[in-house]
Amino acid sequence: MNVVILGGGFCGAMVAKKLDRQKDLNVTLIDTREYFEYLPSLWKLLLHPLYHQHLMIPYNKFLKRTRIITDSLCHVTPEFIETKKETLPYEYLVISTGIDYPIFLKNKKNVFTIKSGTEIIQYSEKVANATTILIIGGGLIGTEVAGALARTVPEKQIILIHPHDRLLERNTKAVSQYAKKYLNEHGVQLIFNEKVIDHKRGIFITNAQRNVKADLGICCAGISANPWFMKNFSSAVYTEHNALKVNQFLQLEGYPNIFVGGDITSIPEEKTAACADRHGHLISENILRALKQKPFIVYKPRKEPMVISLGNGDGILTYPPFVIPGFIPAILKLLVEKIGIKRLF
Repeated sequence: MNVVILGGGFCGAMVAKKLDRQKDLNVTLIDTREYFEYLPSLWKLLLHPLYHQHLMIPYNKFLKRTRIITDSLCHVTPEFIETKKETLPYEYLVISTGIDYPIFLKNKKNVFTIKSGTEIIQYSEKVANATTILIIGGGLIGTEVAGALARTVPEKQIILIHPHDRLLERNTKAVSQYAKKYLNEHGVQLIFNEKVIDHKRGIFITNAQRNVKADLGICCAGISANPWFMKNFSSAVYTEHNALKVNQFLQLEGYPNIFVGGDITSIPEEKTAACADRHGHLISENILRALKQKPFIVYKPRKEPMVISLGNGDGILTYPPFVIPGFIPAILKLLVEKIGIKRLF
């Protein structure tokens, strides 16, 4: 029985681990990298590029029977997968390819996102040499990056532009207020209700015609589902925002042998590592249940506690209506990172 897993992030890596020792399954994991990468902490590489070794685990360290293909996807059909190197048929498919972090600017020179450790490391020297850094977007990633830079390199001018009237707007106002207070106290210039729409020779221009001069722009301004590799599938499997529609068992709508997990799903919940990890556990269990002809487990979205880092030594723990700021959440964030990596062993 062939099981193919597309993407080795939190969901895909967990499915592979759970199915790795099943002798009646031939499991294949396809990813462009040879290692799992702990995405929630990639911002640390802006100032400490050598920390990357603590955020990555080669797949062959925890997958002993699974075939690992390091290659790019070309095509996915209801019957087989095509990469640049080969074609693979499957009985079960797991799509956990994640999402894109697009840069909505024509001029992308000296503008980058927090999505890949190798890319961030390539910019780390420019970060070290920059005098002024602009952060585009004040959601979770943008706020964490601003907090880390402001606390660690206070000599740099940090500017954050956010199109909403408060930081972390999907959280409670208490969370937003603490984050704003912290960043203000650490010298971050906050600009609300404006959106960066253009970039010309180191000048970033907002929709209010404000010109902001910066050496670097770090784009943290949104996500985008982009399952471009599924052209052979009916348009009925996509939402209007190109997320993949799943049923209560995390099966792709209309395709009982295809499961979908991670950020690319249409599930109305926060796109977090914890949720993707839960998807991985449930998908692997439901594949095993399918083989034994047992009833599937239903996925039930739930609110998870969230820990927001504001640099070493400070953070916010939120689980509405509760909000705990300060040193304890910062320690908890480190523990979550360690557990998130070691869970694969």
